[in-house]
Amino acid sequence: MVEGDKMALEILIGGQFKIHSIYAVADWLTENAPLLAHHQDKIAEVSERELKSISSLTTPNRVLCILEIPNAKLDDTRIANSLSLVLDNIQDPGNMGSILRTADWFGIEHVFCLDCVDIYNPKVVQATMGAFLRVRVIPTDTTIFEHRHQLPVYGTFLNGENIYDTDLKQKGFIVIGNEGRGIRPHITPFISHKIKIPAYGKAESLNAAVATGVVCSVFRSR
Repeated sequence: MVEGDKMALEILIGGQFKIHSIYAVADWLTENAPLLAHHQDKIAEVSERELKSISSLTTPNRVLCILEIPNAKLDDTRIANSLSLVLDNIQDPGNMGSILRTADWFGIEHVFCLDCVDIYNPKVVQATMGAFLRVRVIPTDTTIFEHRHQLPVYGTFLNGENIYDTDLKQKGFIVIGNEGRGIRPHITPFISHKIKIPAYGKAESLNAAVATGVVCSVFRSR
């Protein structure tokens, strides 16, 4: 379920998601009639009160779309020649949404999820601010590493090498661990390069989404 004028328009223009149904108020339908020409059988005009009753937001927008979950197809050539994120057991919807938005900002096309919160959770979708439409999010397991031995796998650890002093490649995987426990023990053997964000103050740790932003920024600066 996707809510909001901007995201709905991106879905209609992009065509990357198959639309199941569209619930919208009359003025939105009138404004966007040309884009809706091929979706007439999926449209239901509703009042603001009716839209509010089915919305997950406190202040609903003018349109709500129900989408079919796509089957993500892996492009091994693109994966082998780019940076990808691997999220290990990220559970907070807000963190997940922020991480996907960060990936979109830094041009990271693939985000692989190991036992994470459902990316189609309404809270996750809203937190991405539309990034989930542009980033391929793929549930996976450790086979994502096993079949790609030639790629470096970076992981964030408190005892890792200072990220600012590390030779960082623009191809490979960046593993971001769980909000409270970090990278799980059974994932650690797949890490080829342990890195850390050095602390200059007294905070014990960084929020997972914030850490992702810092790490991605350093990689892209190289």
